Amino acid sequence: MNEMMRHETMTARVERAIRRDIVAGLIAPGERLRVAELSSRYGVSHIPVREALRQLEGDRLVVIDPHKGAILRGVTPKFVRDMHDTRAALEVLLVRNAAERISPAGADELDRLAAAYEQAAASGNAPAMVEANLTLHRRIAVLADNPVAADIMDQGWELVVSIRQRYGFGPSRIAAIIEQHRRLVGAIRSGDAGLASSVALEHCLDARDDLLARMEEAANGA
Repeated sequence: MNEMMRHETMTARVERAIRRDIVAGLIAPGERLRVAELSSRYGVSHIPVREALRQLEGDRLVVIDPHKGAILRGVTPKFVRDMHDTRAALEVLLVRNAAERISPAGADELDRLAAAYEQAAASGNAPAMVEANLTLHRRIAVLADNPVAADIMDQGWELVVSIRQRYGFGPSRIAAIIEQHRRLVGAIRSGDAGLASSVALEHCLDARDDLLARMEEAANGA
């Protein structure tokens, strides 16, 4: 492996590590991202850290200010609403395409991924729930075969996941997620693009409203 390839690999590794720490809540929205601290945390030089931060800026996760340096983008209720509304439009497109293209093997895979979320929820394993949910929705995007829409949908989403980890779910939300996943996968399996689109929209907007309600409760000291 030549020097350029090693450098690119290190940058990609650092970028993935920062994304994982955002999702896990180890880096909070609005937090300053100091190159020296990240270099020490991940055991690398400053160069791949700087390049990873520039790549994350392109995905709308990081804001780089010439005077203040890199900052993880802050999250407001408007940001949460805008992200969910945008994702809802893209999810509707992707699940419709997936329903029109699905094979029995692809549907079986979605069943297994939905079941993985249920198992994680049953055990109260929050990190596993996050991973299972992301994997299910990303697999639907792959089956839809529209990588442009899938890439746009993922931009900045780690911030929403991080905030969800912080505020949690309403008392009935996890049960609703499981039920919606089942209906969504069932509609895709049957090739019912209209029903799949309807369930996807419901799923996204319910997630939006639940998270906004949790944020409002926290702001009001509930």
